[in-house]
Amino acid sequence: MRTKEIVWLVLLAVAVCLTILLKYVPYFPGDVSITLLIQSLLPESKTWAQVLSSTAAMPWILALIAVTFALAWKIAGWRASLLSLAAFIGLALLGKLLGPVIAQPRPSPELVQVTGTLSGSAFPSIFAFNYAATVGFLAVLAVTKGPGRFRWALLVVCISLLAAGWIARVALAAHWPSDVALSYLIGILWVTFLMRWVRWKGKIAAHRI
Repeated sequence: MRTKEIVWLVLLAVAVCLTILLKYVPYFPGDVSITLLIQSLLPESKTWAQVLSSTAAMPWILALIAVTFALAWKIAGWRASLLSLAAFIGLALLGKLLGPVIAQPRPSPELVQVTGTLSGSAFPSIFAFNYAATVGFLAVLAVTKGPGRFRWALLVVCISLLAAGWIARVALAAHWPSDVALSYLIGILWVTFLMRWVRWKGKIAAHRI
């Protein structure tokens, strides 16, 4: 078994254990303090965070899916484009399954500043799942494809968007920091699993995870 495969399995085991734990605890140690710190460092107005959050919801998510599909085709061909759809569908189904099972309460206004009223489980973060299936998919594709100006520029943009999305959801107290981070991890694990079926110039990718 390759080192990358071992790392992937270890991270999967960590993700599974933390997900199970969230069914029994409302949040992880450090979630409250990190949320308060981020909220204290940002402007009082959270309009920017709401706008960014909306990009992972209908109808804007359709545009994000389309951009991911097109860029994946440009980078690695039609197979990668179809896998980007599989990434999104798979995480959408997982989100519907995990939400009712975990049933983690949303951040409490008694602990942090909550913007708006949200229902449902705080974990998984559907925002994070949608971003992992699109922005995260492109980031992993860029890394797997190898060096190149276009791909490195794409990687920087994707990482910046993922980081900004994490900050936005935490700033709104829509999720705890660990909710978004763990959702990202699960999403990226799913994406890297799918990458084994991407072909590079007619050959199976040598970098399998």
